[in-house]
Amino acid sequence: MIFLAVTVREVAAGEGLQLARSDYTTVFGYYGVTHGNSHRRFTTAWGNAYFAGGLGTHAEAHVMDREDTAAFFAGGLSWSNDRAEIRGWVGTSTDNFNTLPEVYARLDASYSSPSEWGFVFRPALTYREFRNGTEEIIGEFEIAKYVSLETGYLVFTAMARGLAIDPGRHISGAFGAGVLYAQSGKVSVGIGIEGGRASYDGLLGPGELDEPYVTIRPSVSFYLTEGLELVGMMEYSSRRSYDLYGGHIGLKFRFD
Repeated sequence: MIFLAVTVREVAAGEGLQLARSDYTTVFGYYGVTHGNSHRRFTTAWGNAYFAGGLGTHAEAHVMDREDTAAFFAGGLSWSNDRAEIRGWVGTSTDNFNTLPEVYARLDASYSSPSEWGFVFRPALTYREFRNGTEEIIGEFEIAKYVSLETGYLVFTAMARGLAIDPGRHISGAFGAGVLYAQSGKVSVGIGIEGGRASYDGLLGPGELDEPYVTIRPSVSFYLTEGLELVGMMEYSSRRSYDLYGGHIGLKFRFD
């Protein structure tokens, strides 16, 4: 991670860009699945670099060990100012059994209201195409409300997601909500719940199931030092075909 940070700074200097801040996260996770489905181990890394003037670069790498071992890679660019950000992604994966997309594209944005209102709005649109010819279009919208407290702050979130799959012209949706308590630079703890109809969850191929589900995700993070954060999340999801349980733990590095 430190080597990657140095590399980004060297590239920025060579291109005449001034690196303002960056962060890198690596997590290791495991998911167990009931009723005969395969368990899964994975490693995921994210990186973000923000430059003076509003330009940002982003990268993600995900390696999954299931029936087959496969990897997913994505890169993106963004532009931001004090209130808003818009970000575009493209990605692909190594050969797999239609659990990771061969073609991936995503456009997302965020807008922060004046601080006295405390709202953040995040719309997103994602396209995924798999090796069996299945295509997905996913539309999402999230709203967050920040509430200041004497000891920190609370964040309340609400989410809606719609998904369309072809072939089959199948449409499904989900809704979620959550709350998080945080003390800046110290600790955060939160919980989220999501429910709806599942069409694809990264364990079975897209379109192989259509049934109601509910998922709960508690999360926690601790700052070990000013620039190093320990992050963790647990997840339990229940549906008719199987139950899923697991989570991840990792480190987030911040450089200013």
